[in-house]
Amino acid sequence: MKLAVLADIHANLPALEAVTADLETWGPDHVVVAGDVVNRGPRSPECLAFVQDKIQHAGWQVLKGNHEDYVIEQAKPDAPRTGPLYEIYRHTQWTYEHLNGDSQILATWPDDLTLHPEHPVRIAHASALGNTVGLFPILADAELTRRVGQPAPALFCGGHTHYPFLTRLEGTLIANVGAAGLPFDGDRRGCYAQFTFRRGQWEGEIVRVAYDWARTLADFQDSGFLSQAGAMPWLVLAEFLHAKSQLYGWMQDYYEPVLAGQTTVEASVRDQLEKQGLWDEVQHYV
Repeated sequence: MKLAVLADIHANLPALEAVTADLETWGPDHVVVAGDVVNRGPRSPECLAFVQDKIQHAGWQVLKGNHEDYVIEQAKPDAPRTGPLYEIYRHTQWTYEHLNGDSQILATWPDDLTLHPEHPVRIAHASALGNTVGLFPILADAELTRRVGQPAPALFCGGHTHYPFLTRLEGTLIANVGAAGLPFDGDRRGCYAQFTFRRGQWEGEIVRVAYDWARTLADFQDSGFLSQAGAMPWLVLAEFLHAKSQLYGWMQDYYEPVLAGQTTVEASVRDQLEKQGLWDEVQHYV
């Protein structure tokens, strides 16, 4: 049995197309998308339509990630429409509006799934602890075991952190499949994982795929994501340009000060990018 798992597309259509072409050449029996198809990128409607077509015509299975949850939240009557919290999540509201009601589809996707009951494969967006508690290679064995959950499967796959790795722990192959559309490990190529069941156990490989990076950069500009969705997309662009996380650091350093009115989203984003010497580069594209 051959299984392909990808995650964290983040509205990067050229990367999704290239990863799909690569995995289809390999010829898996099953394909699972482990969440974050949309948001945090420029082409959410197109990526959703692409994945929905694969669900219908190729038997793909898709899970809901935290960014699907963020978009779903925008449909609620109490979702902020003004103020600091709105500015923080304005890019998610932009995604919600551009999906034109198709966000309802996201709510139908499951949070996790199990395949191959004789040698179980458990797949979640992040881990067994939820879609925001991810797998990192630096975690101690006891913490990895906790995040995989019990009973331990033969193979556990997650995404969310955008850092790919494979490790085997007490008979379980544990995989973070990386990010198809927005890697954070310094390698801008798309990423997914191939798994093969042979000789009584699962074996895995992390695969990197080159794609039309310049086309995605043009999508950031042409879609309106950089010009219409507030300042947070400027951080996403920096993530895309350098394959390094920006939003997590911003949340740690600036979220509370912005909510308290001590600074604004735009000023804090500029401050973070200037500290890294990235402001002029990002503004060149904005």
